Amino acid sequence: MDYSQNTKANLPHLNQVYSSIWDNHPIVGQIGGWVCDKDTGALKYKLHKTDWTKKSDGSASVLTGEDGDVMVKVPAYYLKITMEAYGQPRYEIDDTIPDRYATNGRPGFFVHPAFLTKSGKVKPYILVAAYKGYILNNQLRSVSGVKPSVSQTISSFTDRARQGRNTGANKHDITRFYERLACNLLMYIEFGDLDMQNAIGQGWTTMSESNTTGTTNSLGDRSGYVENNNGKASIRWRGIEDYWGNVWEFVNGFMISDAGYHFTNDVTKFLNMGAMETYAKDLSAKVPNGYITDMEKIPGKEWMMIPKSTGGSASTYWCDHFWSHDPTEQNIALAGGSWASGALCGPACWNCDNVASVATSDLGARLSCSEEDAA
Repeated sequence: MDYSQNTKANLPHLNQVYSSIWDNHPIVGQIGGWVCDKDTGALKYKLHKTDWTKKSDGSASVLTGEDGDVMVKVPAYYLKITMEAYGQPRYEIDDTIPDRYATNGRPGFFVHPAFLTKSGKVKPYILVAAYKGYILNNQLRSVSGVKPSVSQTISSFTDRARQGRNTGANKHDITRFYERLACNLLMYIEFGDLDMQNAIGQGWTTMSESNTTGTTNSLGDRSGYVENNNGKASIRWRGIEDYWGNVWEFVNGFMISDAGYHFTNDVTKFLNMGAMETYAKDLSAKVPNGYITDMEKIPGKEWMMIPKSTGGSASTYWCDHFWSHDPTEQNIALAGGSWASGALCGPACWNCDNVASVATSDLGARLSCSEEDAA
């Protein structure tokens, strides 16, 4: 099967015929919605692939929190990166599902680091919240039919993501840097395009306030948007709603200083810049804010798409906007864009000029959950 075939996901009408060759891919085709235990992250029941108001068996689902959090299961995958003669990386994913210790990969392929525990074991999957986060009984939840919670700091959202949880193998947090990069890469490979607002939809990006979660439930595990009103409707990528637009998402595991970029996938080191791995680069002079033209090529971590330069547009190069580090500050990262960001939004849209104390009405968070090594 030729998995390089492009698909376009826009769904302005529910009765439009939808077909994607990637629905049959062993990795991408398995991305989809589940209702999970709100405290342990255990999978409870699969949602119907074309209509989340139903379970996979056709009976009615409950997406409002009573049955648990609505999450999207993203399977682990093998990745290969080849540097082309013109200096840009070529990304490939394999059809092989990684085993527990990544012993079944083809030569040149490795498991994306988002799916590795500290000891090197493969996480079979990660759970990404279907919706922007909502604080319910002091826990950050993923539920349908609510306005996303905002006006909290990154530390506050992190605490509420972990509240009453993380006593077992699965650990809850807010969106992790490595996880977002892993999803971005799958999206780019699936559509063969860097302009995701063209491929999937503009998103809830030309509005004056946030949107209610769950407006795309009728799409199930599909990608696109429901209303024939591009730019004024939430988008969905394989079940993940508002991957860009609606409210910004705080991202854990990525910080920026004059000394360079700092990153980790270790939950015990989040928001502790000194404990993170560092890609040393002199950032004492600000990179001009603008549309991204190139990404850093970090040796051995070419999968880590950190914006390097700007000067493009909404339809050229990476097609998304970058707000760069403010010199002398220790900055955190926001991803995706908000309800009024328009063409600036997208999977590669990063805002890296805020400090950890920021809390405004357009900043929210998304719950995530994955397996970790025992303490």
